[in-house]
Amino acid sequence: MRRVHRHLCLALAAVLLASLPGGALAAKKPVKRGLRDARALVERTRTVMDESCVAAAESKDAAWTGRCIEAAFDEIARLDGVLSSKRQDSELTRVNAAGAETRIPCSPDFIACLDSSLAIAADTDGAFDPTVEPLNRAWDVRGEGRVPEPDELAEARAAVDWHRVAVVDGDRTVRFNRPGMGLDFGGIGKGFALENATTLLRMRGVRRALLSLGSQISAFTDGEAWVIQISDPADDTRPVLRLIVRQGAVSTSSQGDGGFTARGRRYGLTFDPRHGDPVDSRAAVTVIAPGATRADALSTALLVMGRERAEAYATDHPGIGVVWMEPTSTQIQAWKWNLGSFSVEPDANLRWMN
Repeated sequence: MRRVHRHLCLALAAVLLASLPGGALAAKKPVKRGLRDARALVERTRTVMDESCVAAAESKDAAWTGRCIEAAFDEIARLDGVLSSKRQDSELTRVNAAGAETRIPCSPDFIACLDSSLAIAADTDGAFDPTVEPLNRAWDVRGEGRVPEPDELAEARAAVDWHRVAVVDGDRTVRFNRPGMGLDFGGIGKGFALENATTLLRMRGVRRALLSLGSQISAFTDGEAWVIQISDPADDTRPVLRLIVRQGAVSTSSQGDGGFTARGRRYGLTFDPRHGDPVDSRAAVTVIAPGATRADALSTALLVMGRERAEAYATDHPGIGVVWMEPTSTQIQAWKWNLGSFSVEPDANLRWMN
């Protein structure tokens, strides 16, 4: 279940404080609660997990805040070595190479990410499935991309089944119960890394922070809220919504970025595990959840489900907010469920359908 990793440029085009005028991380002057509590907003950027990770954080000591941000970046980079499907030296690559019926010792981080993946797979009835690696191979998504022959696709699809992954927590081992299986954390790994980095910032005493990585954002504050801008899914230069976030995570999935062209048709990188084909949709779905791991995986799952099933899921899970947007030739049709504080841009050609 491949995440469109660069979709932040499309659907979450800017992350900002309430004032906005200076760019993606423009900010007001630090809020002062007396001289002893004055803070400075520290900003840093580093490329991790093949993405530009942008961080902004506040505490009483600007130098300490900067060191905390660098430590958060280090944590994300470390987890890339655990969860990456692109790196030949990652723990995930080693696990996938082990084959069926082999009990593979794994790190606590790997087990934690896999446990979260399997829990969300169960919660979404398999719309999110971390065992889609056979489909990645069949469609050659890490190469030039191709359309597999029917027999090859059927074989790959038969190897996709989250029920067939056995995890033994006592000795932290993983085993595939069918030949040809493999894991892909593309739909959850960045969220998992952001959530761990966010926890690190909190534990080090940072009072207010925002981290954005690809299509994932994680934020918390003890003061002024963060404002996260969502763009037209068909035009990343046109913001249409602003979400007000104090504590939590925001993730967007679509088929609008990345992908490949084969046999004269454009294919995205998010697969429907039920039939093995890329999701055929122009929609963009944004999920607001308490944690980045869940937001990341659920934005993928709801895109796979389609709008009607996504609505049913959101109705049954009031703890998450969802925005579903579909571009047409004349406007953006949008649906919202459990959405908290937000505003619509004055010039947005957006029509609420519910």
